Amino acid sequence: MQKNKQWSDAELSDFKERWYAFTIPVNIQIENKQVALDLNRVNQIIMQAEKIALGSCVCRTTLQNCNSPRETCIFFNSRAETCVKDGRAKYVTAEQAKLIVSETHEKGLIHLAMHQSITHSQFPSEVCSCCPCCCQALQGLQLLNMKGLVEPSEFVATFDSETCTQCHICVERCHFGARMLDSSEKIIFNHNFCFGCGLCVTTCPENTIKLIPRETPS
Repeated sequence: MQKNKQWSDAELSDFKERWYAFTIPVNIQIENKQVALDLNRVNQIIMQAEKIALGSCVCRTTLQNCNSPRETCIFFNSRAETCVKDGRAKYVTAEQAKLIVSETHEKGLIHLAMHQSITHSQFPSEVCSCCPCCCQALQGLQLLNMKGLVEPSEFVATFDSETCTQCHICVERCHFGARMLDSSEKIIFNHNFCFGCGLCVTTCPENTIKLIPRETPS
């Protein structure tokens, strides 16, 4: 079996330098990180954008470690204008963009809001639908333990052992190791590892998993 390609340490460090801290209009301060978003928050950002463009995922196009959709990167406002002008993207409507993120969410991709360091805007430059096997940010976080590269959303998932039927779908959907199986094949949930992306919520057959506001340090 062919080993998945990986970004080099230098490429990941360069990536972190080029994408800077920002605050998104929710109840959390974001510094020096990309932000994991749940589906509802992504749709809110899309509806607030003045211009929207769609382009190919650079990470999946470069590494080609999976068959996930590639035309999934959504650019906003000045970033959208630049990418369209350079021929890297095309303008789309808000409804078209919302359909893209809905489809990628269903396929188990993680939505990350990213910001270019040169623009100094509080609004994200783009929202990507990311896979751990190709994404620079997720590889840096998971393979090289570059803490702080990805910031959790303002929500965290719940777990109810009494209503859980142990179907294990949420374990398969979780890319951050928050849901694991013990020696008896029972689900163990560690909320400290949950990034609040919501991938486990929408596929729970019993609707027992919810997203609740994350407690912030006082």
